[in-house]
Amino acid sequence: MLFNSFFGLKLKKLLTQLVIFFIVIITFFLLIQTRNNEKYENFGNTEIIYEKNEFNNELIKKRVKQAYPSLKVKVKSGDTLEKILKKIGFDNQEVFEVIEETKKIFDPRNLIIGKEITIKYENKEKNNKNINSIFIPLEFNKNFYLEKINENFVAKITSKKIQKRLVKKNGFISDSLYLSGLRAGIDKKAINEMIAIFSFSVDFQRDIWRNDKFQILYEEEFIKYNKANKNLRKILYASLELQSLGSLKLFRFEADNGKIEYFDENGKSAKKLLMKTPIDGARLSSGFGMRKHPIRGYMKKHQGVDFAAPKGTPIYAAGDGVIEMKQRYKGYGKYIRIRHANNFKTAYAHMSKYNKIPGGRVKQGQIIGYVGSTGNSTGPHLHYEVIKNNIRINPQKLKLPSGRKLKGDELQRFIEIKNSIFRKLDDLGVY
Repeated sequence: MLFNSFFGLKLKKLLTQLVIFFIVIITFFLLIQTRNNEKYENFGNTEIIYEKNEFNNELIKKRVKQAYPSLKVKVKSGDTLEKILKKIGFDNQEVFEVIEETKKIFDPRNLIIGKEITIKYENKEKNNKNINSIFIPLEFNKNFYLEKINENFVAKITSKKIQKRLVKKNGFISDSLYLSGLRAGIDKKAINEMIAIFSFSVDFQRDIWRNDKFQILYEEEFIKYNKANKNLRKILYASLELQSLGSLKLFRFEADNGKIEYFDENGKSAKKLLMKTPIDGARLSSGFGMRKHPIRGYMKKHQGVDFAAPKGTPIYAAGDGVIEMKQRYKGYGKYIRIRHANNFKTAYAHMSKYNKIPGGRVKQGQIIGYVGSTGNSTGPHLHYEVIKNNIRINPQKLKLPSGRKLKGDELQRFIEIKNSIFRKLDDLGVY
């Protein structure tokens, strides 16, 4: 009777729907279970080698280290690794540990000026930085790397494989040897060394004329698979065909005492007591003798020669010697005077700054200062004087005795090297 009433029919319909719902749910779960059983049956012969449902902790640590804050510091004159780290504000004890570990494989005082050091660190507390790693570029293919591993610093030097090759270049001079060499594709360092090699016998302001010829043979090394990253090793040969002086050919030779010099075809050294010009790439702006004083306006004897050059251009010691004066001197501004052998002295004026020279003894070609305009000067230039027996003489008319001449076994060995270089120049040698 209940199911024949209005409410009974409603109840009967609801119960029927619930029964059908539960039957559908049970059937669905039974089907899933059956498929899972079939899946595991199908993989019954599969061997699971490794399964890990967690993150790779080592990879996470590596990613965290890579994401540490970092800073780059450009090395300046007088910088050491210790000075740099303390200036940044790292803890003294930590700096001490870094330096002690670094000293095991590298002198932390021998940083290369101009290179960039990369330091990564972590901030554990406010205003408290802890070093994580330090990267220092060293030689052409070598780098220094220090890293903190398990609270200890570990340092190592990494190097990349290099290859070597010979480079032969030649061309005509259209303006200056430096610019013409660059246009010919010569390495910048090689051009500067070539200029230094010939600086004892060539006045680059007066002896170089348009359409003069040059040739050079040098070794260079480069990172394997990266020929753009290259480094000059040594110049084997260089020549100039000058309308003013004729043919000049110089060959690299290592003497029995281990000293390396450049000699002409007859085995005579190109090196002399003094260089003709103690500056590269400069323009002769005023010669020796009477001239109108550029500031006072009256005629006065100019006791040296002036080379106009940009401020900061390096100035080289014209010869081996001892610095006897290094100070501001009258109208010369920042001034250096060097005493050489055979009663010669050279003087350099109007410098912008001095280069640090421990002990006061200099070698020929060593940088002693930089071009400036201190003292009585109308613009950046080098005023250069040569003094013989306390009398100033014209540097451009200076005639110095030739360097030593090879003899005996040294001469025979030099001739063999010279002939080998000629074969390479003629593409007859294997190299």
